Amino acid sequence: MFVRSVLSLLVLSTLPLAVPAQDFGDSLKRTVKRAAESEVRSAADRETRRVTRCVLGDERCAREADARGEDVEYVDRRGRAVAAPAGAGQPAPGAAFRVEPYAGSSVREDETLAFDAYDFVIGKESNGDLRARTVEGRVTRTLYNNPSGRSTLEIVRNYEQALRGRGLRLVHQCAGRDACGGTGNREANWNNVAGMNIGVGGDFRYVAAEGVVGSSQVSVAVMVNKQRTWVTVVEGAAMQTGQVGVSADALAAELAAGGKVRLDGIYFDTGKATLKAESRAALAEVAELMRRDPSLQLEIVGHTDAVGEDGVNLRLSEARALAVRAALVIDHGVADRRLKARGAGETEPVAANDSEAGRALNRRVELVKP
Repeated sequence: MFVRSVLSLLVLSTLPLAVPAQDFGDSLKRTVKRAAESEVRSAADRETRRVTRCVLGDERCAREADARGEDVEYVDRRGRAVAAPAGAGQPAPGAAFRVEPYAGSSVREDETLAFDAYDFVIGKESNGDLRARTVEGRVTRTLYNNPSGRSTLEIVRNYEQALRGRGLRLVHQCAGRDACGGTGNREANWNNVAGMNIGVGGDFRYVAAEGVVGSSQVSVAVMVNKQRTWVTVVEGAAMQTGQVGVSADALAAELAAGGKVRLDGIYFDTGKATLKAESRAALAEVAELMRRDPSLQLEIVGHTDAVGEDGVNLRLSEARALAVRAALVIDHGVADRRLKARGAGETEPVAANDSEAGRALNRRVELVKP
């Protein structure tokens, strides 16, 4: 069809011209041949054009495919095709959440992506593999050269202090190959999972922290070895109030650091001690915390704001603590001898009661190591 169209066009366009028959025939043959060859090349290009499949968030894969002139098809971690979010793999506009580097460090590499996925290491499995969960959002990766004459302990302690100062809480920390894991299985090592090189020696330290900054969930991973420090920050999308969950790792880290932790994700009917169904996820994490450490014993402490009578608040706080204890024992099989419950009422506030924001902080349930 294409060749016939070219032939018709040439015949019509050359009718008014006086061209010798032989020349016209030769010209026509050459034109038809070029058109046919072009059509064959186009068809071959369409047949041989390569499409590279990249897991959503693996922007290195996408950039390398683009450099090779290949199309990119994004897939999820199960291999199913997905649409790439707007801005995937592109530099992120605006200022990103930053963690100040250790004094004297120099930037070696720095990259911010508007949207990416990152495997956030939060522990070690019993077989030594890394335990990680995927977090998504704006990702900033920075690699620093460490100043000379500083220990990995000194550097990581400064990062811990900086993270706490930004309102984040530690969810995991470790030092060395035995404690940190991820050194045996090649597919589960630090470089493949978290993009961090622990080096050939054993002197390295890792800390992970999370928290809510503004309306975003922020996850920060820091790896320090003798020569380098890797800092990865993931800023999640804006969240709805009350949607921030808890994890056994975060609870364990807070208990180890301060001896007590606020148990977020626990909900009661107003003025009552009836646990809502939305509390199940948080209770399951507490049960997992107890399962991992069979020697752990906890006191569950209920707190209220200062609205209402003191005696009523005290009884309500105690009833709520008992409700949490009962749910852990009955629904999750935690031995009752490992849990105590008490109510503190309004006597241990963590904020002023003169605003709704302060009162909301005071209405809480805490886990305390006796």
